[in-house]
This record gives sequence, structure tokens and C-alpha cells, in this order.
Amino acid sequence: MGLRPGQRVLDLGCGTGRALPALRAQVGVDGMVSGVDLTPAMLRAALREGRDADGQLLLADACRLPLRTGAADAVFSAGLINHVPDPAAALREWARVTTPDGVLLLFHPSGRAERAARHGRPLDPDDLTAEENLTPALRVAGWHIEVYEDARHHFLARATAPAPSSEHTARRPRHPPRLLYGRGPVGDHR
Repeated sequence: MGLRPGQRVLDLGCGTGRALPALRAQVGVDGMVSGVDLTPAMLRAALREGRDADGQLLLADACRLPLRTGAADAVFSAGLINHVPDPAAALREWARVTTPDGVLLLFHPSGRAERAARHGRPLDPDDLTAEENLTPALRVAGWHIEVYEDARHHFLARATAPAPSSEHTARRPRHPPRLLYGRGPVGDHR
């Protein structure tokens, strides 16, 4: 992701927290790592795996994050974008919580063709992660796409965040975050 020590990163749809150790290694002990998932069972599994040693675990909806604007320097999301009810709204929300020039990394350990074949179907031209669909969706949400890779064994899209608009700057969290484990309020690290 190109993170630096001391930065703040969110893993949205973190599941069992498999990416948290790698994210912690990038931001170091002075950085902030938060794994966010909507499923309590996933966060309990992350706790059992000891992933709370690498970051805070937050029970929250990745499409309605209870975080202040600009709370993170980066957002990592593995396989979540195709599962949210409104991907365009999710991309806007992720831009809201990211600092200007922050990074979004969408990832999947399989490319689109491999996933389609595994499910016994052809590639879907309406798939959001197809480059011709994702690039404009990111642009409308305010992201600037820098890297797009749809290889057999991985999918990766890297984008940078826009400067926040006055509409997003005025928004406040709808409800306080429910921190399952951590060392303080998410988004108030600095």
C-alpha cells in the first residue's frame, strides 16, 4: 500500500483480521490499524487468532462508518466492494474518512476470470470491479485510480483520495463506534 510509519489505516470488511499483521508492519508501533467488520462472529474469530495485538477491532457497517472525516490515511478492503448494497455510496464513504491524498486499495486474492470460473459462470460485463466500470465509479466518488491489475491470481486497484468537500466535512458520525478491543477511540488517534 505504500504506507509509512505512524499512519492510520482501516481494513474494511476485515473478517478474521488476516491482513492486520501486514498493515501493522507497514505503519509500525506509532501507527493506527483498525479492522472493521459488520459480523460479530468474524471479529470474535479475529480475537481468537490474536489479531487484536495488531490493531483495534471495530463492529461497524463499512458503508456508514462511525468515524470523523479524514480519520484514516488509507483504506484497505479485500473482497468487500462486490458485497455492499450500494458500492457507489461505499466508495464515497471511504473517501470521506480518508485524508486528502490518502490511499484506497481494493484487493482480492483471485482475479475476476478465476472467480467467475470457480462459480461456473462467464465474466459479467456489469461487474463493478471490471476496469471499465470501476474507473468511473471511483472517479464519481472522488477517487483517482492509479493502478488497476486484474491478473489470474489477484485483483488490485489502488486509488488516491480527493480533498474533502464541504458536504462531507460537515457530516458527523451517526452513532459511536462499538470497539470490541482496542486502546482508544477510533479516529481520535492524533
